[in-house]
Amino acid sequence: MRDNGRMKWIAASFATLLVCGSSYGQIHVADRGRVQTAIVVAPDAIEPEVNAARTLQQTLSEMAHVSIPIVRAGARLPQHAILVGQGDAQRKLFPGINWAKLGEEEVLIQEKGDYLLVSGGRNRGTLYAVNRLLYKLGVRTWTPWARDVPNKPRLVIGAVNERSIPAFESRDSYWFHSFDQDWAVQNYDNGANTRVDLNHGGKIEYGGFVHTYYPLVPPEKYFGPHPEWYSLIDGKRTTVDAQLCTTNPELRDFVVEQVRQLIRSNPKVRIVSVSQNDCFRPCQCDKCRALVKEQGSESALVLDLANYVAEKIEKEFPLVAIDTLAYQWSRHAPKSMKPRPNVIVRLCSIECNFAFPLDGPPNDAFARDVQDWERLTNRLYIWDYCTDFANYTEPQPDYFTFGKTLKFLAHHGAKGLFEEGAYQSTGADMAELKAWVLAQLMWNPDQDSDALVSEFVSGYYGKAASPILQYLKFMQQKATSWHLSFASPVSASFLGYETMVQAEKFMQAAERLASNDPEKLWRVEQAHLAVQYVFLARWQEFRDAAKAKGDAWIVNASRKAFAENWLKVATGAGPTGWSPMTVVDEGSRTPQQFVASALAGD
Repeated sequence: MRDNGRMKWIAASFATLLVCGSSYGQIHVADRGRVQTAIVVAPDAIEPEVNAARTLQQTLSEMAHVSIPIVRAGARLPQHAILVGQGDAQRKLFPGINWAKLGEEEVLIQEKGDYLLVSGGRNRGTLYAVNRLLYKLGVRTWTPWARDVPNKPRLVIGAVNERSIPAFESRDSYWFHSFDQDWAVQNYDNGANTRVDLNHGGKIEYGGFVHTYYPLVPPEKYFGPHPEWYSLIDGKRTTVDAQLCTTNPELRDFVVEQVRQLIRSNPKVRIVSVSQNDCFRPCQCDKCRALVKEQGSESALVLDLANYVAEKIEKEFPLVAIDTLAYQWSRHAPKSMKPRPNVIVRLCSIECNFAFPLDGPPNDAFARDVQDWERLTNRLYIWDYCTDFANYTEPQPDYFTFGKTLKFLAHHGAKGLFEEGAYQSTGADMAELKAWVLAQLMWNPDQDSDALVSEFVSGYYGKAASPILQYLKFMQQKATSWHLSFASPVSASFLGYETMVQAEKFMQAAERLASNDPEKLWRVEQAHLAVQYVFLARWQEFRDAAKAKGDAWIVNASRKAFAENWLKVATGAGPTGWSPMTVVDEGSRTPQQFVASALAGD
């Protein structure tokens, strides 16, 4: 049925647009309540393009305090328009674009007279193009609960031409809040764990994510009839903290069939993980040892199996890649064995010192591994770590290392990044800042990382930005005295009494500056939890240090009251889009359990 009311509204909008002018190189969107353009999508636009147009409509309307129409139009266009996505009008107006060869995530923003093209490849390119445009106009989606939209009653889009693709084909800022669909799309995160549906461009679909040897070949089902498929350790076949015997011919063919069945059951899958278990003890049989000796690295065992599976499936599934790990015992590249073109090697930085960039002096060995794998493959992914898994909530000062790290990785052949943060809960140290900064750098690692940190702090914390930024710089400097691992204890020396007293002073100053803004004050209180976590965990030690130095005690003298307030902030009510903290470490210890332990003096 035809919507006559809507058609009249569109016609009225057309009439308005026909009388409004547009300066060269500028698109006039609105002027103090008067709409001066329309958003156009093709009648046959795909759903991600329609959703991109809606996002643009809603955001520009909010900025300019008007109601900007969306028009479904073919060849006939209003005089002034923003053309979103692909269609006949776009192809006619921009004949120089080879639309068939656009990359899936390629972004196109181009002006031509009174028209602005905001488009890209299918399925995600147009969505990203819209959000790139909004970013240029000052829109920032900091978190699912914090989005800044500038107030522009007179809204003019100036010179905003851009044609770009993301630096990394796979971008996964793996934090609890970053799984949110809107946040992910608006920050160009296509990670497998996001909740992005196909109508919003979809994501990279995995078949099994990591550590899949036993999920593919369950020991409880197959060890009995086929012990030879599993690691030979000290002369005995075992499945306890062990791997597969990856050179066994029958085992290899069995894994191929498992992978084929997995892909057939989910045609959306584009990457299947055939990767080692999260433990050591690779097979010691003669054939496995001979391969390791020949290639000079245990990685030959995992890569050889991945290559075999990839070769067997590529004819039936030419769009699917096999993903494997270079992790701990398999980290070093082999001498000459190259991954097949449809094999992804995911190199893990778990041993690194995260107080420094991954190409910094403490991490020279890892940097060499990156370069060695670059020599062998054109599809290197990196699994990086940006939180403390032993204590999500304690300070993990890697805030200013991201820029140098991502630039190094991009310039040495990395095609995908998985930045593993606190994925189980809110409340991790500076999770909001880290997720946002990493997302921007994964699109373009040549940006000024320090400037991005400052921008986030200013935008998210408002008037409290200065002491927060001082805190971040102070903690980053202190962390360089410690090997900042992925699991530093709360007793780490860089978290000592004097350091944490100064950190507390910064946070108290930030709270004072935000005291007249409840929204910003809540955000500062969330950031403050990290410092207070250390005080709670090391309470008596810090009390004794204060007494010995003759210092006044800087926080609430009642440990119980201090702990109760910490728990109230961590688990109390918050803004829409946020959820309370549920765990403080990867072992799933709850905030309540942490507080009980702290009060008991454990």
